[in-house]
Amino acid sequence: MHVPYRAIEDPAKLRRVLEAALLIEADVELSALLGHVIEEACSMTGARYGALGVLNDDRTGLSEYLTVGLSAEEEAAIGPRPTGKGVLGLLITDPKPLRLANIGAHGESVGFPINHPAMTSFLGVPITVRGEIYGNLYLTDKVGWSEFTGEDEAVVGALALAAGVAIENAQLHQRVKEVALYDD
Repeated sequence: MHVPYRAIEDPAKLRRVLEAALLIEADVELSALLGHVIEEACSMTGARYGALGVLNDDRTGLSEYLTVGLSAEEEAAIGPRPTGKGVLGLLITDPKPLRLANIGAHGESVGFPINHPAMTSFLGVPITVRGEIYGNLYLTDKVGWSEFTGEDEAVVGALALAAGVAIENAQLHQRVKEVALYDD
């Protein structure tokens, strides 16, 4: 079994990953927790932009898409949220970490919508728990570098694991509520 945090050499980064993982036990709304995970991933890797996509129930596309690094006005100008096509779709059909120096040069790239900021370097990591895929954590534009590193991938992998546990917990709690309502 691949354990991403074992490849993190920097003790300060490892501590921050642990702190983010421990937030799962706190009484924090899921979207706020996932937003914190994206912010930490961006901060620890030097990414200008970050996003987290949660898969739909049939695991063919994205049902939710949270971002960091864009203002509300910039997001509105871009238009509809991604649904899981292109490189983002590749991570859905082939869920393994993907590092690219130039996302636009990848054969699966479908380009960016009008008003979308230019993005080059890319790191995508699947969000899984016990072999179940819940979504993906995406980072773009590593500031001062041409691409993301192996340690960046390890940090984001560990944060993705924490996000997966949080998503799984939220979905389990929702199912329990639904069953309780059905039984009443």
